[in-house]
Amino acid sequence: EDDEVPICEGEDCEIGDDAGDTPADGSGSQDGNDTTGGNESGLEEEAQATIDLWEGESRLLLILVYPTDSTPGMSATEAESIMSDVNDWYVEVSGGKVWLNWTIAGWYALDDAGYSMQKAYQAAAEDGYDLTQYDRFVVGLQNLTSRSMSTQGVEFYNVTTGVETVQLLASRCDVKRFADTNSTRNTLTHELGHGFGLSHARFNGSIGGEVEPYGNQYDSMGSSSAWRHFGAAYKHQMGWLDDEQVELVTLSGNYTLKPLEGDEAHALRVSIGMVEEEKAGETITAEHFYYLEVREVQEIDTSDKPGHISSGVLNGIIINHAGPQDQYGYHKWLATAQDATPETPTASSGDFLLPEGRTFSINGADIHITALNVTDDETVVHIEIDDESTNSPPTITSVEATSVGDGFLFSVDASDDDDDDLAIFWNFEAGYGDLYAPERIGSGTSVEHTFADDNGRRVFVWVSDMHGGEAVGWIDINGYVNLAPQIEAMTPTSVEEGVFEFQLDIDDRELLTYSWDFGDGTTSTLPEPLHEYAVDGNYTVTVVVSDREFTATMTGHADTAETENEPPISDAGPDVTTAPGETVFLNGSDSDDPDDYPLGVLRYIWSSPDGFDISNADEPMASLVAPSEAGTYIIYLQVNDGAESRSDSMVLIVTAS
Repeated sequence: EDDEVPICEGEDCEIGDDAGDTPADGSGSQDGNDTTGGNESGLEEEAQATIDLWEGESRLLLILVYPTDSTPGMSATEAESIMSDVNDWYVEVSGGKVWLNWTIAGWYALDDAGYSMQKAYQAAAEDGYDLTQYDRFVVGLQNLTSRSMSTQGVEFYNVTTGVETVQLLASRCDVKRFADTNSTRNTLTHELGHGFGLSHARFNGSIGGEVEPYGNQYDSMGSSSAWRHFGAAYKHQMGWLDDEQVELVTLSGNYTLKPLEGDEAHALRVSIGMVEEEKAGETITAEHFYYLEVREVQEIDTSDKPGHISSGVLNGIIINHAGPQDQYGYHKWLATAQDATPETPTASSGDFLLPEGRTFSINGADIHITALNVTDDETVVHIEIDDESTNSPPTITSVEATSVGDGFLFSVDASDDDDDDLAIFWNFEAGYGDLYAPERIGSGTSVEHTFADDNGRRVFVWVSDMHGGEAVGWIDINGYVNLAPQIEAMTPTSVEEGVFEFQLDIDDRELLTYSWDFGDGTTSTLPEPLHEYAVDGNYTVTVVVSDREFTATMTGHADTAETENEPPISDAGPDVTTAPGETVFLNGSDSDDPDDYPLGVLRYIWSSPDGFDISNADEPMASLVAPSEAGTYIIYLQVNDGAESRSDSMVLIVTAS
């Protein structure tokens, strides 16, 4: 069966996430079918209807439609099977609080199936179905490859037949490529989630800092390729988890989490206070929360994801920032998962969970979350809500590795001046470009690990005092020699006016840290940040990359003012007279880029028409061995400033021996 990721596509599916709702058929006010028209009482009625359906029965009409040039591709039994499976899923996820009572209408042959939902509803009405008796509508569209869409909660909608205009108050969605597949079931679950008033389950990417709308792969409102429960924030919003099951944390201490899929589900929430946001030109102040949850571990094929993890799925705590979206007239959350291990950056929740032994600190809130003990049945977490007192980070005295059997016993000696308890996390095998997996990590003061080979490697250890202080140490095994990271290139790409995406080409084996200075007083620690400049100009951008032992620095430019480039000056150095077989040193260090733009550094290429082997031909200082045959030879130097190239030459005279 089709296991395609069940997401809606295109901007219309952002209805659940943004103000400015669009009806499921995309018609908006064009057909006059969206009847609220911004009316406050209408919005209140829609909101109350949405809330009322968070409990009890939802009467659902599935309208099956196919193009006139084809035939129905699904039997009534198959359609019943789809709805039965989706109903069972909602009964399970809601803890029995909601269920679907469905009726199936169709198939109906329509010329423009999928492009005018009005005709699908008209077909059902003309077939004798009383549309006013349903709370939810699903239009199943066979063989249509455009995006699936949905309303955000319950909405008014007019259906005009040849006899009358019928006003509906219901949620509506359409599912494209409707077939007896896992993909259809997952997509229908997702779209109905919007109908319940849920936003997408997003992820705050740790590569460029962009929020991925479907980024949380552990949530069916995100990018889950399997049926996964809705997150704790969304279940709590609808009352499917109550305040006791989603415990409010107000004091520092140890707390227990239990998987959302189990009968004893237990999550946590902690307030970060009132937060100001700009929405539609207004400053909105509202209370924001962080929700903590754990899930049952489900093995997922992630071989096509960065890091090529295929041997195990990381287990740990999912941390969601939940901000309110009150423009719909009812309380609803927008949940965004956070990357708790940003040193292994990922764009779509590859290893974003907080693993045992690690601490996640909420920026600006002085709240620190540490996973103490992670198991399949329950997880113990320590939450520290600091009182703004000073804190000294821990100190690592030594890291040791002792051969034990086929592997090693790793240990760390660490202390803390504040006498804080310490949490220990080991990274055994995740290097540059990799993600964490159970087989690559460990926790505790002493831990054994066996490697699949005898390759030299560096093993890292994180020590946290659970108050926001952290120290990182390492030990080299099997003769490993660490090399400094090499930045091959920095590429600033203009993605829109005033906005640049910065990318690096790096040669290294270890996890790296990044420190960007964009030249306008702002900074970033992301690997490939996006940055918007407020004022036009030619900015000098500097990045420092570190593997925690060595650093590498590169300087480039971001030009928002279309600055005119001044070409570089190439200087191949003085002519040289030498004897056959002697080493000749070439010196192009007097080459210059007058405006240090656009790269801020020069690229060098030495060449010889006679085919001489030139050592370090891409460096300012190069060398070659004089040929055995006497004569006069020309050596060229080309320099490039990132936009233009210039050349110079020097004469090599080889005398007779």
